[in-house]
Amino acid sequence: MSSTNDEKKKIKENDINLKREALKTSIDCMMVIGNAMDNYFPLLKTVTIMISEIYTIYDNARYNLNICESLMDRVDIAESVIKTLKRRKKNNEENFRKLEYYKSFLRFVDVLKSIKAFIGEVSTIQGYKRFFSANMIRKKFDSLISEFEVAIRELNFTMTVANEEQRIIDQKALERDIAEMTRFLEKIDGNIIDSTNTLNTVIQEVMIIKKQIETSKVEKFKVTNITPNELLDPLYCQSRGRKEPYICKKVYKGQDVACKPANIFEDSNMDVQKIQAQLVILSKLKDSTNILKFYGISKVDGNQVMMFEWAEFGTLRELYVEKDISWHDKVLIALDICRGLTFLHSCDIFHHDIRCNNIMMTTRLEPKIANFKYSRLFDDRTVDIENIKEIFPWLAPEKMMFSEHPVRYTSKCEIFSFGMLLWELSFRKIPYENMRVGQIREHVLKGKREKMNWIPGTPEIKKYTKAWQDANCRTSLQTIFLKLYKLASQNDKSNDSKNPLPIEPISMSELRENREDHKIYRLPYALINPLEFGFEAHKREDRKTAWETFCAHADLGNITAKYWKGRYLSKGYFVKADLKQACELFNVAADDGIANAQLDYAFSLLSPVSGIAFDLDIFIKYLTKSADGGNVAAQFNLAGRSQWLSRCN
Repeated sequence: MSSTNDEKKKIKENDINLKREALKTSIDCMMVIGNAMDNYFPLLKTVTIMISEIYTIYDNARYNLNICESLMDRVDIAESVIKTLKRRKKNNEENFRKLEYYKSFLRFVDVLKSIKAFIGEVSTIQGYKRFFSANMIRKKFDSLISEFEVAIRELNFTMTVANEEQRIIDQKALERDIAEMTRFLEKIDGNIIDSTNTLNTVIQEVMIIKKQIETSKVEKFKVTNITPNELLDPLYCQSRGRKEPYICKKVYKGQDVACKPANIFEDSNMDVQKIQAQLVILSKLKDSTNILKFYGISKVDGNQVMMFEWAEFGTLRELYVEKDISWHDKVLIALDICRGLTFLHSCDIFHHDIRCNNIMMTTRLEPKIANFKYSRLFDDRTVDIENIKEIFPWLAPEKMMFSEHPVRYTSKCEIFSFGMLLWELSFRKIPYENMRVGQIREHVLKGKREKMNWIPGTPEIKKYTKAWQDANCRTSLQTIFLKLYKLASQNDKSNDSKNPLPIEPISMSELRENREDHKIYRLPYALINPLEFGFEAHKREDRKTAWETFCAHADLGNITAKYWKGRYLSKGYFVKADLKQACELFNVAADDGIANAQLDYAFSLLSPVSGIAFDLDIFIKYLTKSADGGNVAAQFNLAGRSQWLSRCN
């Protein structure tokens, strides 16, 4: 009996030992998988954040939406890939240990970065104009699609969009957007594109000032101060307004001006300096023919005033109440307001209060966007809707919702307001004028809108109610403009009808991993530092680490890394200087749209060591592109290019 018990006890102990060993083996296996996967965690986190940022850029896209949508199809696939890799860690254990798989994943990350940059560029006018031609856009688009498909295949994933039918759809989307954008830039006028077919430099100046405001570097900005003796009385004294303080009319340099009472301090306080900088921006907006000109500040009878262009007919609301505006003129007015909004949006400025009461009208029926009360010019922080009851009828549905995290004001919100302005102008009355704020909110959030009681013979201005749709279905300002332009061309005055997932940003230190802890299993290849790690190394003058990081990513085809490799070769940082190879790398990066590379390539051509015969036209071409891309040094050098011309000749 005792022997039997001993045997049972021994069997039980053996069983426990086997289970313990099995558990230990299982844990060790999990540790191996975990260590292999740990090397991907920083990259997976980076990609997850990047995908979120791409969605944000897409949500704010203003132009070339078809191109953006085609690329977003790939971003959706990328998101699915990341989720699958996270979920099926064990199944991918063998792949995670392979150097080639790791490199493929890095290339996958780089392609996503390129897609993010491309969507950001083609979805704005200033970004779109940085490309040399429509062919460059086609080439870049096709390249991104091809690179993404290769990256996905290398990661052993299949693509539902990698077929001939989808490629045809993508190409049609590409050609449709390029054709529409070409027509748009040809017709937009409004001083957005200058006579040399480049973006108005004022737009670039405004963007620079906005960046300086955001970084609190605003000390040098000061609004124009006009002395009172420069203001003359008009032949007929006139004031405007139903109650004090009235807006008075004066004459400044032969032009009628409106003097609006103001209270602008002039000291070194940071808030005051920001206001001064905003007023400087407001004065620069006068380059648009459809934004009310702001001349500066002065004093009338000892009181401070802001001086604006005088609009004889007052507001558009006052005009449509008093006068019967023809349909043809209504379309032309809407078209010009669209031009003004396009100029504002090109400067990354939202008005926040688009309605007929904020459109001033000249005697030539030219609309001028005015009253930037809510615009804040340099950011898009949300205004409490309880404090803006007066603009509620024009407000986008997404801004009417109560939420702990209010939706940010975007160009789509402005487009909705513009759509409501078209209705107001068409029917000559305020939207929902007999409804209270709560009733308007309930009505609009149910998907309902104002009634459209069109009379026979009315032009098809009702098409532009597409601006009323929910945010994800709302049409673009570009599309509205082109349809208005077509409508204006078709209708002349002779036959018109009287009576339109937030993710917190992380530092690079959070992305790094402590490789000393991985003692159970080490990968059979050296990890490649993130490109940002190279930038940090460069800042602390660790040239060796920076050079190795830039070279590793350049070998993977990363354009930014190629540019930085070129910089190190041109400066002789850590390696022997090689201007010829540096020039070749600058050329590759410059043709991919990197403004700094365009500047460096232009100036590298001046050296005979580059091995390239100097061509003045090429030099000016790349210098101009760098300036258009916002490079301050290029803008400075371009301003003095006459000196270069004389030197080179």
